[in-house]
Amino acid sequence: MMSTKKDSGKMNREIPAEAPAEEAAGAEAPIKVNGFAQVLAMLQVADEEFRESLLKRLAQRDPALARSLRNDLTKG
Repeated sequence: MMSTKKDSGKMNREIPAEAPAEEAAGAEAPIKVNGFAQVLAMLQVADEEFRESLLKRLAQRDPALARSLRNDLTKG
């Protein structure tokens, strides 16, 4: 039987942009993840139908986040 171990915290590690790839791969420093900016970038290139569908569904769970994304989309 194989045991499973959850990865605690690797998704929140930050690695400086100037770190070489091989150093970054084994580094224990946190990786900075900016989910808002990543979602905003995806929505900016998405077709209008998909973007609206996603924002409507997101607004049902987190209205403030959906509003913030919409505001940033209209600025860009």
